[in-house]
Amino acid sequence: MGKGATRLDAITRQNELLQEQNDLLREQNALLQQSSAGNRHGDYEILVDNIDRDEMRSGFLVTSHRKKLWNVQLNLIKEFDRICRKHNLRWFAYAGTLLGAARHKGYIPWDDDVDVAMLRPDYEKFRRIVASEIKPPYLLDIWYNYRREDDEPSEMTDMSLPLITNEHFKKYYPICFPFFPLIKIRDTRTFMLEHPGVNNVHQSIFLDIFPLDTVPPFAEKEIKIKFEIARVVYAATVKPQLIRDAMEKKQRLLVDYDSLQKFIKLPYKQRGMQLEKLLAKHFFMSEHLGLIKNWSILKSRLFEQSKDYQDLTYLPFEKIELPVPIGYDSVLTDLYGEWRKPVIGKPHSKFYSAEIPWTEYVQKAAFK
Repeated sequence: MGKGATRLDAITRQNELLQEQNDLLREQNALLQQSSAGNRHGDYEILVDNIDRDEMRSGFLVTSHRKKLWNVQLNLIKEFDRICRKHNLRWFAYAGTLLGAARHKGYIPWDDDVDVAMLRPDYEKFRRIVASEIKPPYLLDIWYNYRREDDEPSEMTDMSLPLITNEHFKKYYPICFPFFPLIKIRDTRTFMLEHPGVNNVHQSIFLDIFPLDTVPPFAEKEIKIKFEIARVVYAATVKPQLIRDAMEKKQRLLVDYDSLQKFIKLPYKQRGMQLEKLLAKHFFMSEHLGLIKNWSILKSRLFEQSKDYQDLTYLPFEKIELPVPIGYDSVLTDLYGEWRKPVIGKPHSKFYSAEIPWTEYVQKAAFK
């Protein structure tokens, strides 16, 4: 065989080796992409197993669509936890989220929201600093950052705030946000309809942050009086007509009429902020904790034991762990009774998307 043939064979072999090397590099790149996709879903860290697959959980079909909603909410929790760790604030999984952690090691299969709670002192600190921490695409949504159609005209009213119409209030009071103390953190890349047909209020996937306040029963008369004053102020905040009617009937209230009349003339935001300050001022670690809305506008009289919140532990929740009250078994019994037996509940929303922003949804809805 001549030198030319030998050289040609060498070039051919070199090309084959380069081709093999390129094939290996392509395979390596594909594996790296798969690894990255395995940890992220779009802009989100993947915190739910098998996010792109439907599956049965506890006899209930959990769709990929719902898992994507859950994943957004868990990313919201991670952002919330980042802020709390930075400022040394304590929080707990609460309500259905606590129930899911204890019973399912993740979401209740038919649930579609996520709840956390903070004792009032930590909640107050969080309320003061959160506006400086939240950055796009996240949105801070505090219950009193609205104006109400039934507010008396005032130069103090911030006209840039979203308007709650009387029709909206009549339809969703008292059980829906924004009619009780609550902070939401929303993801503006999504939408989730809690209030169908209401397009002037931002509705995207959210995390609920509840404050736990001191609630009855009380042993001390003085504390009971302070709580009753807070209930009156709460009613004057969310439904001032109740107080107007009570004063017209000359009912005995623990706040003087002149002060109440001045208070209900304030815009909704100012009333809400003053209520929060009052609740913070009256907070102390009594034997019982709960949501003041349950003792005021709902009158459900639910309370939990303060001792159950003296420390925290962690429970698995999907692919992360959540802090829960050290006495979570007792808390769940106080809230749900026989909590280990599943009872299928109604979802908060039938319409949501982890991929369509609220603004885009509203634009499309306007042309239907």
